[in-house]
Amino acid sequence: MRRPDETFVFAVAVIAQAILGCEAMAEEIGLQPASTFQIAQAPAATPSAPLEELLARAEALSSSAKFPEAYELLLREEDTYIGVIEFDYALGRAALNAGLPDKATLAFSRVLALDPGHAGASIDIGRAYLALEDFARARATFQGLLALDPPPPVRAQLRGYLAQTEPPQAGGNLPIGMSYQGYVAATLGRSTNVNQSPAQSQVFVPAIGSNFELSNQNVKKADGFASVSAGLEAAQALDGTYSMILGGEFIERRNFHEFSFDLGGVNFYMGLGAAMGAHQWRVQRLVGRDYLGESPSRDLDAFAFNYLGPLATDTQLLVSAQAGRLRYVPEGLRIFDANFVTWGVGAARKIAEQSTAFVIFSTGRQNDVGDNPSGDKRLLGVRVGAEAALRPRLKLTGSAAWERGNYNRFDEAFFTERRDARWTLETALQYALERNLFLRLGISRSDQRSNIPIYEYSRSEGWLMLRREFP
Repeated sequence: MRRPDETFVFAVAVIAQAILGCEAMAEEIGLQPASTFQIAQAPAATPSAPLEELLARAEALSSSAKFPEAYELLLREEDTYIGVIEFDYALGRAALNAGLPDKATLAFSRVLALDPGHAGASIDIGRAYLALEDFARARATFQGLLALDPPPPVRAQLRGYLAQTEPPQAGGNLPIGMSYQGYVAATLGRSTNVNQSPAQSQVFVPAIGSNFELSNQNVKKADGFASVSAGLEAAQALDGTYSMILGGEFIERRNFHEFSFDLGGVNFYMGLGAAMGAHQWRVQRLVGRDYLGESPSRDLDAFAFNYLGPLATDTQLLVSAQAGRLRYVPEGLRIFDANFVTWGVGAARKIAEQSTAFVIFSTGRQNDVGDNPSGDKRLLGVRVGAEAALRPRLKLTGSAAWERGNYNRFDEAFFTERRDARWTLETALQYALERNLFLRLGISRSDQRSNIPIYEYSRSEGWLMLRREFP
């Protein structure tokens, strides 16, 4: 059987640490950070090199893909440092990377005997069981980690490992099991602007030289809202590298009074994922439909590509691209039909024992195909954020995003080409009621400024969400 590889990690919001940072990844999902405790007894022999220097030399060899050399270097000092958590963990990682999973399990077991909550060893011993085809123990390991509330990218990776724990079919190497993940959520909240409209009822129009009175429907309206949402994704492993992916999601948001601005949406996707060592990617087809006031509003049809791989120690690189089309269903909105292409590149880095920060840059273009009075649109944006565990069950997240939209058609009514700039700030506290049941309290603020005032708006929202993830 082929040696198990990584399974794709699909990310948006936080990019988890993969092969080169299993310890960081495990810390993010709620395990205790790796302990700095060392056993009290003195080393059995005089060390030929200080531990810090030894570990640094081994890490340098591993970074150059010289895994057997790294393992042999550490093995020569085993009698000296055996029982020291940092050494045993490094020895286990080196053995696993060198293709010696049996030796790796011995080292990881020593780590976990002294520190049962050690982050990296908890995941890596599962990987070692996989390599040994000890599927029962590997499955129990990954199921236990999944019960600790990992963020979506980490959860996807762990489910990929879990999918590989199914025994192979007779006479072949294809695993017969299918992994899946999903969620259901209910939310109550209030918005200061459910229709994303200007606060002023009158707008000065240069072409007519006077103020224009906006309809009541196009003036800012505040309201409370309730929403429900759910999503499901299934992955069928084809071999140790490739897997088929199928999923879908829906959301329904109802206002308490402004029913014309109720929102809804449903989307489906399918595609192929692959993992080649630490490099993981996914290609998929997306289709979806949005609803406004219970009527179909817009259709999406697109292809997407995502890549995740190591950039540096404790840092992951994400590259994404989408291309497709947006088509509006109501006759009066078809002037906004467009074809689009977007690109994004980002990175996430562990900045503390249980904290992660990320930044994502994006750009793209929407080509007008419906005779939009503003013409084609060029996009430029950036998003930064962070996540930190405040208590064992309490997590704080925050993000800030900026987007610039420049249009290329001269607006005859306002004597200018449209220019928009939007800021969005969001923060949330999440409390784990149970292992897979979470309560989230969040607030957000959006402000869009434009040189054409009918496109300006500001909105503040607060919400309380109850979310259940499974299995």
